[in-house]
Amino acid sequence: MGDEVRRQGAGRGEGAMGATASVRVAAALACALFSFLATNGSIYPAVAAVDPWVRESATLFGVAVLAALVGVARYRPCWLHVRLFNGFALASVAAYLLLDGAGLVLHSPWLLMAGSLLDSLAEAWLFVLAYVAFAQLDASRRPVVAMSACLAAYLLQPWANALAPTAAVAANALCFVVLFLCVRGLVEAPLREARRSEPPAEMAVANPQSFLPSGHLLFVTIFVFSIAQGLVIALPGPFNEAPALPVAFLPLAVILVAYLARRRMPNADGLFALCALLIIAGMFLQPSDRAVSGGVVSASSTLIEAGASCFNLLLVLLVGSIAGRNRVTALPTAALVLALYWLGVCAGAVLGNGAMALFGWTDEALVWTSFASAMAFVTFCFVVLKNVSFAEAIGALQPPVPVEAPAAPAVEEGRALPDEVAKQYGLTPRETEVFALLAQGRTVGVIREKLVISLNTARFHTKNIYAKLGVHSQQELIDLVENFEV
Repeated sequence: MGDEVRRQGAGRGEGAMGATASVRVAAALACALFSFLATNGSIYPAVAAVDPWVRESATLFGVAVLAALVGVARYRPCWLHVRLFNGFALASVAAYLLLDGAGLVLHSPWLLMAGSLLDSLAEAWLFVLAYVAFAQLDASRRPVVAMSACLAAYLLQPWANALAPTAAVAANALCFVVLFLCVRGLVEAPLREARRSEPPAEMAVANPQSFLPSGHLLFVTIFVFSIAQGLVIALPGPFNEAPALPVAFLPLAVILVAYLARRRMPNADGLFALCALLIIAGMFLQPSDRAVSGGVVSASSTLIEAGASCFNLLLVLLVGSIAGRNRVTALPTAALVLALYWLGVCAGAVLGNGAMALFGWTDEALVWTSFASAMAFVTFCFVVLKNVSFAEAIGALQPPVPVEAPAAPAVEEGRALPDEVAKQYGLTPRETEVFALLAQGRTVGVIREKLVISLNTARFHTKNIYAKLGVHSQQELIDLVENFEV
């Protein structure tokens, strides 16, 4: 991300937007994060007092909605009916306001369940819109926008936590509406373009260097880090009800001041290291928290919330950096990152509560469970991620290059030419058929139809062809054919 910022306007032009758009995106991101903080700090504790399963059910439903968005964006972008999705989201906001408000007043688990599910539905779509709008900003504007939005939300966190649950529901609904109004005009064009474009899953077959696979270690790390957050939230249980100091904004303020002074953002690896350090320190402090802070404030929760604030900044910047290099990936990347985050926090909370219930809610159980969790997280950071650089992985992404198919006469004359190339490089008969179509500039969708094969089969053959020819994209393959000497 640091390299991207230092280019000072690289990519300025298509998708670049000015100062007014930057303010609108910052406001949208701040609304999204404030809503997240208010929900977890005020609403869900009140809901859990009525029915503890509402939170997990709503979170998992939100993950399912985000997963569906990832699938649609990657495989069936023609299904992205933005106006329909916007209508469902806004209707869900109105119903959520009524149902959750009534459920909290009447202590009705059914009303709260219905309202929370609608809340997750609206959150999933509207939060993704905020991320997509952020990805459209010029690279030089993204760091300040992301830091300002996160800083504003965490400065307001004490107020969010102090809100009465019904007031927090109303504040959430207002945040959703403001978020939508801020980004509506900024995301229409990119989403319309995404709907009309070739499915990214098919584009990735011919341009693998332009896409990060879902199983990439960067996404795995987001999931593991989110599990750690869920664990440290759940483990103290009844042992420590002391509040965290409201200083989660301080790391963000320091990062913003350092950036304004040096015009240089810490890269993804440095920011992740800071997040991990704060979370690990909080994990190790949990068993001795009452002794350290005297029960007045929670030292571990203070460190963990500071780490969470940096992690939220990291997520926003990661989506912006990935989508900034390939804007086709903006929606699926945003949905995938949010889904992994929500699922990880939920899984961590379930694991933490399950472990403490299994071993008994005792001080000894807290000590050993916290120690085991911290060591597992430390092992992941220092062993699994030892030789991994997220900044390099993102920096290696290349914008998809429009494929220039050979001129028609060259294709007609040179039917034998791809065959000669295929023979020299040892392609199989089936690979030769796929190769001939790739050399003509055909998309994977066309290849699937002409050869009556599945996308996975086309991907398998294309990967083998690229490996045998030593190329990394369809345009490189076409260039090789054009320059081949019989």
